[in-house]
Amino acid sequence: MKMNKRLILCGLLIISMLMLSACGASKPAEKVYPSEPIKIVIHTSAGGPTDLMGRTVAQIMEPIVGVSCVVENRPGGSGATQMAYIAQAAPDGYTLGCMTPSQLGLLNGNLKDQFKLTDFTWLSLGQIDPYIVVVNAKSQFKTLQELVDYAKANPGKINVGGYGSAGAGHNIAWNILADKAGIKVNWTPYESTGDAVTAILGNHVDAANSNPGQVAQFVETKELRVLGVMANTRLAEWPDVPTYKEAGFDVDTSWAQFRGFYGPKGMPEDVVKKLNEALTKVYATDKYKEYLSTSQMMPGGMAAKEYAEFINKQDTITKDWYKKLGISK
Repeated sequence: MKMNKRLILCGLLIISMLMLSACGASKPAEKVYPSEPIKIVIHTSAGGPTDLMGRTVAQIMEPIVGVSCVVENRPGGSGATQMAYIAQAAPDGYTLGCMTPSQLGLLNGNLKDQFKLTDFTWLSLGQIDPYIVVVNAKSQFKTLQELVDYAKANPGKINVGGYGSAGAGHNIAWNILADKAGIKVNWTPYESTGDAVTAILGNHVDAANSNPGQVAQFVETKELRVLGVMANTRLAEWPDVPTYKEAGFDVDTSWAQFRGFYGPKGMPEDVVKKLNEALTKVYATDKYKEYLSTSQMMPGGMAAKEYAEFINKQDTITKDWYKKLGISK
């Protein structure tokens, strides 16, 4: 009888140990993405068009993904501060960056020895924003031709402001026009397109290379005047503003001010897929379409693979212009 009790106790002890071992060996349930806030890092100061896009997307995306989407501004170095931050972030889909041509400039300029295209995950193209040349309404320049004529007669006396240093998206856009027109001016860099608009409003520069959404309210109040748009067709909201070609300067319009999203290298395919699905839903909302219309922008809508191909094409144009500008060999 005592032997049976001992056997029973031993059996129960063994079963208990096995159960404890099984519990200890079991892995915690994996979190389903997304399960924590998603951070969107902007490379400009608050108030610029990239900042506005990031905040618009974050607001619309929150109920779609079911987690908070927060925006963080990290200006500096024409985007270098933000790009370095994104590169060092965990590739888990919780840290994203807004992307413009300025980052491509960095990859071919100041950061070419640190990063390359393959060091990042290209996620989605959100919009294309035409470049424009704008002056103060009190300016003597009524047309793009008048500005060019003055610049030719007075080399080095015209100051043009825009986002970023030499090689940034707005700077290359201006140089595409300046090269075709045969003029040389002084480029004044700012930390956001909004800062450049503030400068032209205060007559601190003679002209600015900007985007429609940033100047629309000041054009409506007749504080600013748009001289031309770098596009193949006129903007519907400004039917009287000529394209560069119509103004007499047949420039290559394949260089575009675009804005999209990217992340660190090595993001899991399922996370990239979920982000693309969420962003596609964002772009399809009436609120986002209204934002594009109000800002006078064109839709992007490219998913990861197509966007990566687009980035490669824009990178080729960047390389060509960096050589022309003497930034790289």
